[in-house]
Amino acid sequence: MTFHKFLTWLILFSAAFLFSAKSHTEDQKWLTVYEKSGGLETPRYAETMAYFERLDQASPFARLESFGKSPEGRSLPLFIISSDKAFTPEMARHTNKPVVLIQGAIHSGESEGKDAVMLLARDLLIYKKHRELFENFIILIIPIFNVDGHERFSAYNRINQNGPQEMGWRVTSTRLNLNRDFMKADAPEMRQWLQMYHRWLPHLFYDCHTTDGLDFQYLLTWNIDEHEQFGGAVSRWTRDTFLPGVGKACETQGLLIAPYADMLEDERPEKGFVIGVWRPMLSTTYATVCNRAGFLIETHSLKPYGTRVQATLDFILIGLQEIVKNPHALLQAVQEEDQRVSAWGRVPADTLKVPLQFRTRFDRGESALFYGYRVEIKPGAVSGRDYPVYTSDKVEIPTVFYNEVEPTAEVAPPRGYLVPSGWQAIIDILRLHGISMYRLKEEYRGLFEGYRFREVRFMPRSYEGRSIPSYRVEAVTEKRVFPEGSVYVPLGNPRAKLIMHLLEPEAPDALVAWGLMNTIFEDREYFEYYVMEPLAQKMMVDDPGLAALFTQRVHSDSAFAANPRARLGFFYQRSPWYDQDKDRYPVWRVTGDRPPALEELQ
Repeated sequence: MTFHKFLTWLILFSAAFLFSAKSHTEDQKWLTVYEKSGGLETPRYAETMAYFERLDQASPFARLESFGKSPEGRSLPLFIISSDKAFTPEMARHTNKPVVLIQGAIHSGESEGKDAVMLLARDLLIYKKHRELFENFIILIIPIFNVDGHERFSAYNRINQNGPQEMGWRVTSTRLNLNRDFMKADAPEMRQWLQMYHRWLPHLFYDCHTTDGLDFQYLLTWNIDEHEQFGGAVSRWTRDTFLPGVGKACETQGLLIAPYADMLEDERPEKGFVIGVWRPMLSTTYATVCNRAGFLIETHSLKPYGTRVQATLDFILIGLQEIVKNPHALLQAVQEEDQRVSAWGRVPADTLKVPLQFRTRFDRGESALFYGYRVEIKPGAVSGRDYPVYTSDKVEIPTVFYNEVEPTAEVAPPRGYLVPSGWQAIIDILRLHGISMYRLKEEYRGLFEGYRFREVRFMPRSYEGRSIPSYRVEAVTEKRVFPEGSVYVPLGNPRAKLIMHLLEPEAPDALVAWGLMNTIFEDREYFEYYVMEPLAQKMMVDDPGLAALFTQRVHSDSAFAANPRARLGFFYQRSPWYDQDKDRYPVWRVTGDRPPALEELQ
């Protein structure tokens, strides 16, 4: 070898070595805490935010924003990835690309989503992987939603979970479960999330979780609404177009998945599983009532943490790669459902009924194999109850998944609703949900549809900080006068389904069902015995029919007969002194003409 050739070789080798070293150094720079720990650790809030700040600085196609502050003062992060630099909802809509929101750590001990989206963002922006996704979607990332709960960091937060070594806490600093709060919006974090969500209205929403319960072979389970009766065109797209492709891709890639479902009998998978329609207090079903697709990911807590993070990332990628084959199919489904729902309240609703609650049919199911583990039952010396011990022996158990539904409560959509101005808390929540409202500029009289409540009871313990009522509703039609300043909530727009689920009292997560109007169930005046006794005697003399009804009640109801105040209350409730607004729903349905004099409520 000549000296000239040797020198050329040496220069090329040195350049290659330096490039390789630089590349290795660059790779090390972008390793996450999760990767550096070998899949055993998850980063703290500050480390997570610092990583996304570095991504923001490194790429012109990313922007880190805040959609609010937590009660403890932490920023609520929103990370935007767009090849078009479309960093606002308005700019995003002009691209005509699907907007995808991926959320992690709504339950902050369930951190797989956070670590998965850190890897995804890095791969898209730094390593230039998955170019078809980068170019065809606008991706919104919330790495940590429950930021305050996340910083209650401990190795002892989740007794049923196999890693990471330390993790956050399930609920917020005020002990609210954010994934029960999407309708009632009690948490400050949720109030800010709703405003962000309705600015962007993403077409697809991934919410990443961890579940426990029985052990099985599946790396993760999932749920997305497939019921056309509920989600219309979007659920039809999910059932007929999206899920078949996702299922095939998972099978090809060896990602073992199953629907997220409840067992009919504990520890007996052979008896079957029920799916059905979920309540919109939950994240992904909230997307459904907003005419969007909501996709739940639930990895299993007993799998190693690294396995769970990778399965979450793989499943997100499979879903996005399926959509990118025909992204306009999702856009068209959303547009079709927006148009369908917008017709509610605009056309006569004589034959149209909107289902509000469903039950799962157990006469129809889909046969399947459940991939589980052989279970040994052992006696519980402490509890006195037998408990399962899962072995490593794999079993395939024939079972049935029940997912067909039928409505149990449905109602014709009105033209709109009238809310008295005094119910400001209700009006404020409607505003958070992005709902257009108007104030009456003058008095409005007419015949309106409403509801009265019967058989009102309350749960013995609070739930999510609220006293939850149960009741039966009775439809009424009455002449009413609404003063100037009352608030009109029209249908005839894409949020009509959401509006009805908030304001129709038979909807499972209506605001009244969450206890936001409990004062209507309370007595606000009362009687004294010495006043009511002679009045009741006079009422019996004046009205023999009423006296006969009372006598019949005394003879047929021993508890009533033994309760002096209930006996006098029988007459008080039929007297002109009784509060006519007790147990009367304060929100009224407008079925006739739209109120004539309105101004938009800002």
